Amino acid sequence: MAVRIELEPCINCGLCRRTCPTETIRFFTTGKRTHVVEPAGCIDCDRCVQLCPENCIVPDVGYVHDAGELEAAKARARAWASQQNTMRKAIRARALQAAMAARR
Repeated sequence: MAVRIELEPCINCGLCRRTCPTETIRFFTTGKRTHVVEPAGCIDCDRCVQLCPENCIVPDVGYVHDAGELEAAKARARAWASQQNTMRKAIRARALQAAMAARR
């Protein structure tokens, strides 16, 4: 099951968009300053739901995933997680190098 954003209580903080591992939460796709979930890419991980300060992200009970699109979305999420881990490791390595250089 996918999620959707109720536009009335949404304050457009963007936290949901930045935490989405499949990058399926879009901004300005409606021509207005709103966030919208593309349900085909949602893997129902609930990261956005847990992070939303207004609790305006709710299940989209009317949407049923196609098995192929759900698998494609999960593959995008795995790639996103791998990219995040690589970036974290690079940042840690640079921080360690800077700390070692400062000790000299």
